[in-house]
Amino acid sequence: MSMIFLAWLCISAVCDARYRKCFNYLSVSGLGLAFITAFLFPEASPVRISVEGAFLGCFLAFSVLLVFYFFGMMAAGDVKFAVALGAWLGWELLLLVWALSCGFAVAHGFIVRSHLKYFFSPAIDWDDGTQKNKRRFIPYVTYLSMATVIVLMLNK
Repeated sequence: MSMIFLAWLCISAVCDARYRKCFNYLSVSGLGLAFITAFLFPEASPVRISVEGAFLGCFLAFSVLLVFYFFGMMAAGDVKFAVALGAWLGWELLLLVWALSCGFAVAHGFIVRSHLKYFFSPAIDWDDGTQKNKRRFIPYVTYLSMATVIVLMLNK
């Protein structure tokens, strides 16, 4: 199941980085696989959490990130992905993943908004993530996925 979890993280990260969107089928499939794993194969889970831990991780992710969604600071796909991620990781590791992914998102914002992006790679035509109505979107699902991999590597 760890390889399926890693594949789900990679596919979600690439879709969010490329299209600036986390598709519903990714979030729903991740949530379903997390609960199937927690119910039927708890020893095969990447972090071996209980069903109660999975529910608590979902509830924590939903309740906290829904506030950011209502204020327009986060997209609905990010919230849905975080709920699925909470089911996989539980609330303890989810807090570490949030902290690290917020650091990645802040660094992304600083680099894209400043002229530092041309220092890192002057030959690349940087896409600043401008979407409809000239709003900029940070690929937060990508940063959640990267932070998850880092936290799981350091947790072992």
